Amino acid sequence: MASDKKPRIFQDGRDIAINAVLIVVLMLLAVGATGLCSFNPGAPEQGPVQEVDAKTFLDLESRAVDFPVRYPEMRQGWITNSARRSMLGGQPAPVVGWVTPDRGFIQFTQTGVGTQEAAEGADGKQRALDRTTDIGGRNVEVYTSEEKDVRDLWVVDAGDSRFVLTGAGEDREFQELISAALATAPIQSPGQ
Repeated sequence: MASDKKPRIFQDGRDIAINAVLIVVLMLLAVGATGLCSFNPGAPEQGPVQEVDAKTFLDLESRAVDFPVRYPEMRQGWITNSARRSMLGGQPAPVVGWVTPDRGFIQFTQTGVGTQEAAEGADGKQRALDRTTDIGGRNVEVYTSEEKDVRDLWVVDAGDSRFVLTGAGEDREFQELISAALATAPIQSPGQ
């Protein structure tokens, strides 16, 4: 007698499955009608790189740190696509990322900590000094790792600050960015 009063939806598993399918179909139709989603089978396309105003970011950061901050003006094709504050050796360290003309990516961190501390604390991954090179009269240390997913780390002592670079770029692109940064005068904050 009690089973006669139950709604039909609760009578067996087949009815529950039908209702679940109906709910999913109605949900897909409602979401699809909003136009806020799409389905594009196939390989992803390379869209335009979203550019950020790294110059303004570094101008603001230069007022907040106790070491000189530089904004290297890169040639046509280099696009700043990220700018953020990181911590290195317990101190703030501005980070700017560029997409290179060859679609590589280089992340450029500036810090006031020493070269060794910058190399060891960059991202917590183990690397060993592989080679040194001279760029713009400055000694550049390149650290590498045996691990395939750990990228090389380029560390430069610019005298008044240190540069730490990493990413998926060619050596010549790292050298170009380092040369530009070394040739760039520090940002002058108001009152300096």
